[in-house]
Amino acid sequence: MKKKILFLLLVLVCVGFKVNASSWSFVWDEDTTTIDIPLGGNLQNYISKPKAKLYRDGQVLEDAQISYITTGDWLYLLTDVDTRKVGSYQVWYKAVENKYKPGQCQGYKTLVTFNVVDLEKPIFVEYPKEITYLIGSAKPKYEEQITATDNSGNCKITVDDSLVNYETPGTYMLTLRASDGRNITEQFMEVIVKDPVGPVITFLGENNRILLTKGEEAKLQTYFKAVDKIDGDVTDTISYMPFSTESATSFDLEVTFSDKNRNTSSIVVKVEIVDKDEVNIELYKTVLLLEYNQNVEQALLENIKSAYLGKTNVLKDVIIHSEQVKNEVGSYNVSYEYVNEDKVGKVECEVKLLSNAAPVLLVENCNVTLNGKVNILNQIQVFDPSDSDIESKIEYDDGLVDYSKAGTYPVRVTVTNSSNLSTSETLYITVSDTKNPIESSGNIFIVPILIGVCLIGGGIIIFLYFKKKRNCINDQNQL
Repeated sequence: MKKKILFLLLVLVCVGFKVNASSWSFVWDEDTTTIDIPLGGNLQNYISKPKAKLYRDGQVLEDAQISYITTGDWLYLLTDVDTRKVGSYQVWYKAVENKYKPGQCQGYKTLVTFNVVDLEKPIFVEYPKEITYLIGSAKPKYEEQITATDNSGNCKITVDDSLVNYETPGTYMLTLRASDGRNITEQFMEVIVKDPVGPVITFLGENNRILLTKGEEAKLQTYFKAVDKIDGDVTDTISYMPFSTESATSFDLEVTFSDKNRNTSSIVVKVEIVDKDEVNIELYKTVLLLEYNQNVEQALLENIKSAYLGKTNVLKDVIIHSEQVKNEVGSYNVSYEYVNEDKVGKVECEVKLLSNAAPVLLVENCNVTLNGKVNILNQIQVFDPSDSDIESKIEYDDGLVDYSKAGTYPVRVTVTNSSNLSTSETLYITVSDTKNPIESSGNIFIVPILIGVCLIGGGIIIFLYFKKKRNCINDQNQL
């Protein structure tokens, strides 16, 4: 009996030893320990994704009742996961089995990685479908016309215009890119390059004037050269309102040229249709500026450039009406006329006679006692044969003279003739506190003045001026 009892105890001990020696472990599903969460996603929707299985002696226990502690531990906490920021976050997960209760066996704890990823591409909110660029203008600032947003709040817009030729008209494709650093959205926009400048026109004649003969065919293209920056020579695009050459007349005509982009440039020319049998008098100048004392008649004759009756030169028969012209400074009207039976031609000319010589201005210094008076005009003489009223045009400034204080003061004198030519001189006024400047000074000086030579009507008039005057106050060195 005792042997039986000992045998049973031995069996129970062996069975108990086998049970206590069982190997327990948790194995986590690798596909569930790394979890991607979209930026801005709800973390609670992903917490329960990590899974583990309980193994005993290498055999999975399908009926195990496993729960999880997800709050984290040792600096890897669930509260650190921020789904508002892209990044990787790790959390300690713990597995607990409630049926077999193996406790904290091997593998019960693992690090779960939550990857917060941005899966949304930026969105273009506003951008033009096309934009027009005019050659020669500033390059468009595309970014200022484009709006894009991204859920990350970080959105960079770039423009690829490498396919756009800003110098050649045409339609080009431009690529817009919006990037958040991980995702890129592209859109396309058309850039229409246009040439806004019309051709440059050069008139090949003179003075924008086209002279045509009555009845001849008008071929105006030979008078112009039109060149476009893009299209080159476009002279053959000339256009203008048609006109008849059947009668003699003159009129303004607008001539237009265009390029392939329909840009136009225009020029206005004077078209003169002349009857070759009519009188045509042409002058070199319609306004003549002459010296008042020169041979005016000769100058008027030399002013005729040409005079024709048809093809006949009638220059020698032109009558110059210059009766009003006098050898005096002034402005006069002169007419050139040709009369022959029923043919009459007449042109006008304005003759302005001027003097090329400035007035001759003579001034004489003077002396005055304190608080005395002096007539400055008595100290001034002016000569100008071209202006009979020259004396009335004398101007002087004695603002620097202090008659209450002894000293020598300057007076600036200026005279301008009718030809607008001026001469200036300075005379000096000496203010003395001596009652009898002659006795106190005892100095006598002589002012010789020689008037220049003036030509009038080919003659020479020599003006000689000689005066004496006692200086009662100031000596010559002071002056």
